[in-house]
Amino acid sequence: MRPARSRRVPPLAAGAWALGALLIAVLAWQVARYRSSYGSMAGMHHHSTADALYRAGDGPLGPLFGRALLTAWHLDAVAVALLVLAAAWYLTGVALVPVRSPGRRWPLSRTLLFFAGLAVCAWATNGSVAVYDQALFTAHMVGHLALVMLAPALIMYGRPFGLAVAASAPAGRSRIERVLRGRVVSFVIAPPVALATYTAVIVGSHLTGVMDVVMRTTWAGQLEHLVYLVVGFQFFVLVVGDEPIRWRLSAPARWLLLAVAMAVDTFTGIVLMQQTNPIAMLGAPGLTVNPIKDTHTGGAIMWFGGDAIMAAVMVVVVMAWLRQAEHQADEPGWLEQARHAAFSEHTGGTAQPPEQFDEDDAARASYNEWLGTLNRRR
Repeated sequence: MRPARSRRVPPLAAGAWALGALLIAVLAWQVARYRSSYGSMAGMHHHSTADALYRAGDGPLGPLFGRALLTAWHLDAVAVALLVLAAAWYLTGVALVPVRSPGRRWPLSRTLLFFAGLAVCAWATNGSVAVYDQALFTAHMVGHLALVMLAPALIMYGRPFGLAVAASAPAGRSRIERVLRGRVVSFVIAPPVALATYTAVIVGSHLTGVMDVVMRTTWAGQLEHLVYLVVGFQFFVLVVGDEPIRWRLSAPARWLLLAVAMAVDTFTGIVLMQQTNPIAMLGAPGLTVNPIKDTHTGGAIMWFGGDAIMAAVMVVVVMAWLRQAEHQADEPGWLEQARHAAFSEHTGGTAQPPEQFDEDDAARASYNEWLGTLNRRR
């Protein structure tokens, strides 16, 4: 009889969800408090809900560089709530892996990378670049690079889909794998589709009038954050992930995908650096901005910053490829494996490592005797 499975929730999972529920309750209280305070201020009632949900705590802006770069913040309650839920879900999966697969533990390095990606998301939506992202195009561009490149790459290195499979019961595991390898998901993350989507979003959001709306409208900025993350996941799941999906690209193919995306970033950055019409930005008391210079600087950040992140990922991909090639070089080829199998079969089932089995004199004599028998049969 199979031993009955424990239905007890692992302590790590229970603790993660308890802490998550507490944090979301605190967020709800903060939203209500900020909405109430904004609603009581003249001229702010119309924008109170959006400000309380996405930009609570904003104050007068001064120059970004200096102390404000580290200390300026606001509360994007929606983003934080989603990040809390993602963290609780991931920790639940980590806790369930040993339960579903006894003797197996989820690698700590993957957990750390996943949470590093969540931390980048938190900073890009709540930190100084988020506070200034409607008043400075340069700050907006830094946040954009964090959300469309850096955070998705780190999160995909954490293998969230692989964790979902490993932490599921057999029935759920097969369902998840069918979805991940199904036609819809396979089409959405197909390399040409992912690259086309990435290009359309990067070029379309920066070189058209879309950015003017995003810089001036709170809800449009939030939608942009979501789109950047989704497109980043769609692209980097092919490049850095080792997920249970249909597309398994070779290292050169991943490198080529990164190179093409880098060219898109470079093109967009150069065009922005040559703009004669600045990106529209909201004015902020205490902050003096030259709009055209800020637009050009944002283009330079797009070019050099985007290419630097892509180049760093390229280096990681190449290093992983070289390690894999070195490991494969240490393994015997198929011909050597076949010889080893025949040797073991005809020398009494000797099971020795391939590099040692030729050193057994008795086994070698038995093998030669078998070869002589084959010759005599001819």
